[in-house]
Amino acid sequence: MLPNQTEVIKRLSELSRMLDKATEEIAVLDHDYVVKKQAYEMGYSSAFIQSTGSMDIRKHEALLSNGELRFEMELAEQVLRACKERINTLRAQISIGQSVSAALRQSFSAEATGQYT
Repeated sequence: MLPNQTEVIKRLSELSRMLDKATEEIAVLDHDYVVKKQAYEMGYSSAFIQSTGSMDIRKHEALLSNGELRFEMELAEQVLRACKERINTLRAQISIGQSVSAALRQSFSAEATGQYT
């Protein structure tokens, strides 16, 4: 059964609120990612500079000593990507809802309005 115009409008309003919330959330998640990335890069650089030995040894020691920071950074990046995907999904759902709404309006305008044809 096709939805009626009121149901479509309610759903579009709900999706719009969800999109607003996700847009606000992505700003916080992006900030969190940048902070964690900076912490990891600074920790890595500091450990690399303080380490001795060949380049490979210094790189691996820097990685090992900052594994937790890197893990936190990558988790923050994954959450950020998931939020971006949620925003893309919401936008697609809104677009579909707008198309359904337009089709319903078109069908209403094509219907007879109590006149004999």
